[in-house]
Amino acid sequence: MNPGQQPYGHQPHYPQQQQPQQHGYGTPPPGAPAPQVGGNPRMQEALAQADLLAGEQVVYTLQADGFFMGANPLLKMIAAIQAFFVTITGGHLRIFLVVTNQRLLVIKSAQVWCGCGRVKSVHAIALAGIKEVGSAKETQLCCVNTRVVQVQSLTQLYNLVIKKLGDQEIRSFVTNLSAVIVAHTNRASV
Repeated sequence: MNPGQQPYGHQPHYPQQQQPQQHGYGTPPPGAPAPQVGGNPRMQEALAQADLLAGEQVVYTLQADGFFMGANPLLKMIAAIQAFFVTITGGHLRIFLVVTNQRLLVIKSAQVWCGCGRVKSVHAIALAGIKEVGSAKETQLCCVNTRVVQVQSLTQLYNLVIKKLGDQEIRSFVTNLSAVIVAHTNRASV
């Protein structure tokens, strides 16, 4: 084999030019966990309710607890009992927050008595229309935690109780969505 030749099937490795990394939406800060993108079947079913725009991609998804009544342990127990009875009668209450590269979708699906009553709604908010995003964590009796994500649009405040994410994931979500709000504010002022 000649000095410049490569063995059959071997492609030479040329280092790619490094591009500066921006921490906008879809790029978590260093050390942050990877974002969740709709992998569960319920999320896929909810996404079927909304049509994505041309070039739009889902970046992050959150599922909220629709039965939440408060951070008080007694109220959380009542909400768990309600959820149990709705589930055994063939119903559900699901709320999803879907962030795309162009807008924020709030998708709600509710069903009671095996489908005798159904409600499905989709609210689309342009990223430029989001004015505030935040999170809160309340602890009762030293061990009962409630995590809330709050999104303020031009017209409405959405409070979503998040059960399956930890503090770091919620913090990453708020940080990234805040960066988008700042970017849109800077573009509007130019």
